[in-house]
Amino acid sequence: MKKIEGLNTLRFFSFLWIFLFHTTSFVGFGYLAVDFFFIISSFLLTLLALHEIDQTGNFKKANFFARRSLRIFPLYYLVIAFTFFLMPLVSSYFGEVPKLPENQSLYWLFLSNYDHGDYIFSLGFLWTIAVEEQFYLLFLLLSFLLFRNVVLMVMLLLIAYVIFSIYAIQYEVATYANTLNYLVDFAAGILGAFLYFKKKMNFSPLLALLISLLGVFIFKENFLYKVFIATAFVSIIFLTIQHAPAIKHTFIFKTTEKLGEYSYGLYVYSGFVITLMLKQNFIKNDFLIVGFEFLLTLGIAVLSYHLYEKHFLKLKNYFRT
Repeated sequence: MKKIEGLNTLRFFSFLWIFLFHTTSFVGFGYLAVDFFFIISSFLLTLLALHEIDQTGNFKKANFFARRSLRIFPLYYLVIAFTFFLMPLVSSYFGEVPKLPENQSLYWLFLSNYDHGDYIFSLGFLWTIAVEEQFYLLFLLLSFLLFRNVVLMVMLLLIAYVIFSIYAIQYEVATYANTLNYLVDFAAGILGAFLYFKKKMNFSPLLALLISLLGVFIFKENFLYKVFIATAFVSIIFLTIQHAPAIKHTFIFKTTEKLGEYSYGLYVYSGFVITLMLKQNFIKNDFLIVGFEFLLTLGIAVLSYHLYEKHFLKLKNYFRT
């Protein structure tokens, strides 16, 4: 499938939003960047699945899972192994004792979003990957609807989100890291991909964005808030795709598109870099600290991608239809 220009840029800015939220005091609402990440991921995965069905008349679940695993597992398990096996040894050398979870199996099984303990900061970034993996399984379970009724697939996810939201409000259940709380994001990504694939974009993304923002303001104390947030982000995706051809030759766009390729590594490694820099005392200026953290994270992510992750990504070709 032809690369969609603009999605990598959106990935990069989503990472940058989260990064600045964790490293500065003037960037807020970091949780919204997490929503945006999920929507972009759902949009692209659905688009790839619809393209495969259109070209071959089939959707091979095993191939889908293998491709996702080759993208997610190598880096994820690398940082998990480092955290649980090597970090205690390295930290003890410097007289430090990292606070690690007792039930480490939750991290190995992509269930860390249900572990609410206060552990080393870098582990706090991994719950979103657990949510993503759980969505992949749900996507495979409902993938038969991609052939028949994508709208029904979207409606089932939205209904499940609404039921969970009502239940959570009534029984005061924590929602932030619960996968059910993000079904609205995945539903929005799926619907957006379907509209894009079927070329049913006979509406103004800008108007949809403005209406969505109005809904966000009206329902800010209601669970429908996330529905309008998700709609706004899908509108931003459409706006970006729509205007990408006009700016694709600019330096900034080319740079952000390239940086977006490393967004997974940037996200995962940033937690470790920020944790490490909390111990430093050789840089006194806050802006210099943030800049150094970003450059260090970028350097690690680029090296990791080209020296490690890329070898696994090449194997994805064996699992394409």
